[in-house]
Amino acid sequence: MRIVGIGGGTGLPVLLSGLRKLNEDGEEPIDITAIVTVSDNGGSTGTLRQAFGMPAMGDIRNCLVALADADRLLTLMCQHRFEVTDGLAGHSLGNLILSALYQMSGDFQSAVQLASDLLRLEGRVLPVTEIPVTLCALCEDGTTVEGESSIPQSKVKLSRLWLDPPDPLPSPGVLEAIEYADAIVIGPGSLYTSIIPNLLVEGVAEAIYASRAVKIYICNLMTQAGETDGYSAVHHLRALQSYLPAGSIDACVLNNQAIGTGLAKAYLRSEAETVLFTRETEDEVRRAGVIPVAAALLKDGELKARHDPDALARVVVSLANGVTGVQELTCGESNRR
Repeated sequence: MRIVGIGGGTGLPVLLSGLRKLNEDGEEPIDITAIVTVSDNGGSTGTLRQAFGMPAMGDIRNCLVALADADRLLTLMCQHRFEVTDGLAGHSLGNLILSALYQMSGDFQSAVQLASDLLRLEGRVLPVTEIPVTLCALCEDGTTVEGESSIPQSKVKLSRLWLDPPDPLPSPGVLEAIEYADAIVIGPGSLYTSIIPNLLVEGVAEAIYASRAVKIYICNLMTQAGETDGYSAVHHLRALQSYLPAGSIDACVLNNQAIGTGLAKAYLRSEAETVLFTRETEDEVRRAGVIPVAAALLKDGELKARHDPDALARVVVSLANGVTGVQELTCGESNRR
């Protein structure tokens, strides 16, 4: 089974780690490919990409770690972040390793492949493009914002996104992975800064539409301040659809598990809201031409609302196994006829 995840941030690694565990448990042999955004410009990533003229590596690092053996010392070291050393403060070791490999190899995808070999990955990680790009946004008030890290800070609803330079070429293997996938999973992750930037790379949106794979959107558990304030599930879905040819999404996976009272109060202070499955949501998603799929996806015992990697992976594999056409899905389950 060939499953392709598209996204970035902290969301896509959750899916990848769940799929990797299924592979390790021997329940389902899965060929896993992650197609990852490279437009981040904040923190350690922003400093290093400016210094070396390379694409953003932070989201790539997180996906590499998610597909590596979590107990290996090298995997743990890649997530180590220096705190007090002058000149290294704020940098993660994984980002520094990718920067060194980029200088040694001369191109970004080779650097990612070398890092994959070092970590003995259970799958592939592909940067969506090898071209250093800047994410830009037009806000509804007519202002423009440049830089992924600046977009949530604008606090104004977004009207349109683009990359600078526009329509960068995809990295080798990206379009082929999409073409031959059995399932394409978009998300979870920040809608405007982790997911949609992948769709702005030349040919990616069209390849998703043309693929015979079942195409699944994993909706976020919560709204995100500065990006999706006040968004319902269908707002997320329709925003995504606006960057894809019509009919590109078959199923929308939604959480139907309420978060705890303490967690809800914490998010209330940050002005974030839950994005829960309801009967109204089901009707709205269907009217958008997509089948809603509800499942309990919340990971217990976390300080933030996180998807449970095992539950998420099982839902995705179930859909990939059981769906030969969108009409075969029912709310919350999939059936092979």
